[in-house]
Amino acid sequence: MNAFVLAVPSRCIGCRACEIACVDAHMDSDMGRAMENGQPFSPRISVVRESGVTAPIQCRQCEDAPCAKACPVGAISHNGKSVVVDAERCFGCKACLAACPIGAMQVGRTEAERKVPVAYKCDLCAGHRDNPACVAVCPAGALSVFSGEALQKLSASRRRENVRLMSYEGK
Repeated sequence: MNAFVLAVPSRCIGCRACEIACVDAHMDSDMGRAMENGQPFSPRISVVRESGVTAPIQCRQCEDAPCAKACPVGAISHNGKSVVVDAERCFGCKACLAACPIGAMQVGRTEAERKVPVAYKCDLCAGHRDNPACVAVCPAGALSVFSGEALQKLSASRRRENVRLMSYEGK
């Protein structure tokens, strides 16, 4: 099971520090200089506010990724830890946007010199940091990394709790 970043909307304060940290983690140079040189602000996480609720939205690193299945050139694949986009193969057709069930895929120019828009998404800061930058900077503790093991433990715990509740209700 893939690891992914999970948000707790009730804790999110909408500060967008996660978006800034994401952009900073994926820039080759100092963020201020890169922005001055025309490199676009392209976070791989999006803070969304809807009906009074604020929540960061990002890739769930699906095991059977619909975005990868939809890509006509095979630019999206699973590397064993996460779902990744090969920017060299992507030509920006946007099929992955239509296929993603949570809206985590984005298409745009991730580098100033790129002529063709490319798909991009959360890569768990692979090759950039030990842990995702968004999780490290969240002042409200709204983001956390869930590994496959943690999810299995959580699921088992909830099953046990449901059995306990069912046995209590049956008495």
